[in-house]
Amino acid sequence: MSDLKNCRFVYISYFFRLIAAMPYSLLFVVALALGSSGCNSNPDIIRDIREFSQDHFSYVDKAQCERPLASVAWQKKMDEQYRTNFFKPWHQAASRFTQSDVEQAWVMFKNDVQDGKKSSRRRRAWIGKMAANAGLLSYPNASVKAITTGVAHLRHLPAAKAVYFRKALTGETRSPFDKLQVSSIAPGTPVYISHVSRDKAWAIAETGYALGWMPLNELAVVTPEFINRWEQGPHVAVVRDKTPIYDQDKGFLFRASLGSMFPKTVEDEDTVEILVPVRSEQGRAEMCKVTLLKETAMTRPIALTPCRLASLANEMIREPYGWGGLRNNRDCSAMIRDLFAPFGIWLPRHSADQASEGGLYVDLSNLSVTEKKKLILARGGSYLTLLWLKGHIMLYIGSRNGEPLVFHNFWGVKTMSERGQQGKKIVGHAAITTLYPGREFNGMGPPEGVYSRYLRGMIMIVPEEQMSFPPPGTGR
Repeated sequence: MSDLKNCRFVYISYFFRLIAAMPYSLLFVVALALGSSGCNSNPDIIRDIREFSQDHFSYVDKAQCERPLASVAWQKKMDEQYRTNFFKPWHQAASRFTQSDVEQAWVMFKNDVQDGKKSSRRRRAWIGKMAANAGLLSYPNASVKAITTGVAHLRHLPAAKAVYFRKALTGETRSPFDKLQVSSIAPGTPVYISHVSRDKAWAIAETGYALGWMPLNELAVVTPEFINRWEQGPHVAVVRDKTPIYDQDKGFLFRASLGSMFPKTVEDEDTVEILVPVRSEQGRAEMCKVTLLKETAMTRPIALTPCRLASLANEMIREPYGWGGLRNNRDCSAMIRDLFAPFGIWLPRHSADQASEGGLYVDLSNLSVTEKKKLILARGGSYLTLLWLKGHIMLYIGSRNGEPLVFHNFWGVKTMSERGQQGKKIVGHAAITTLYPGREFNGMGPPEGVYSRYLRGMIMIVPEEQMSFPPPGTGR
């Protein structure tokens, strides 16, 4: 096979490698810091995280742990749809987007700098320079099929510079919300290139779920032979988040996030051999053989069971928040999407799209907070139901003491002092909470909380008629 190179994977714990390389003086400081952090609880952590177990197995019925939650036929059908969506960029002859579509981001940012201030004039000049380099008057000027060879990033504009949304609120030391970030893209993702900037540094890239500008050096061009081999399968899904991948010389290639998908070649009792993409000096994609432990990657789709869901969710618990995948972390919708990918369940990238396309939508917008909770507890399937409000999405995992519990990745919760001063309590990671996290910091705020108050919809991922048995909370 001309696209194949021999490589191998060395699965070594980074923790022990780091410890072994540390000077004794530094090792003492680290040990002291770790010991101190373990002995003192953080009073700033919101109550929900202190009081509710952050282990997903605490919310799984052990007697039903390995029982399938959906019919085999339904899951197979979902996986076929997943593959169709995933490989879509390699089966299109032209861009799926118009010139108006790709210019929307430019319009948004031009309108964002019309206040006449000196900083806005500099921003306007910067955008004008980027627009000249983008050359959209000739869009589309390319038709190339490619693949990501590492963790890649889609941007609204062809620029790596971060542009932040707003000033921080009281209690917020920094804002993680980069206006230019669209989404991070996993290694091994099919891409269609529809346009290349004048300096040949950026490309407009289309994946199966997102559109944006991407640095060309994060992509490699694929041949028809490469596409055929990559698509034919079978495939594995990475189930150990941020698994490190090395080349034959133990050189680091990338970290494969949970849900990443790669072709499988062979397997034995303990390991599985897969193919990962690498970029040649000429910018073409080549295949690299890598051997993984079976605890890090499994043949997909894996069985949709409570134990599997809990295990994968535990991989992402306490993961730092990353707007649009910044710093290779996840936001709310990316976490939900990646959680269900190993099961062959395709979800869109953004929360509003997940709400409208992720399953059966149940409207909650006209219900009171009490009615919303009652309906969620009656019909919500644990680990199979999404709860959505504008700008945020959560996974319903069950209840405790009559309160719905959710798993979500979020930046923080709004606070209000007894004097009415607004602020923000930073959480900044994935956690299990009620629908009112941080209520203890909201003295003058609404008694029902923002999530419950503005909750718009409940999304049933698995149709009730396709459930192999009713999970807890369905009311059946």
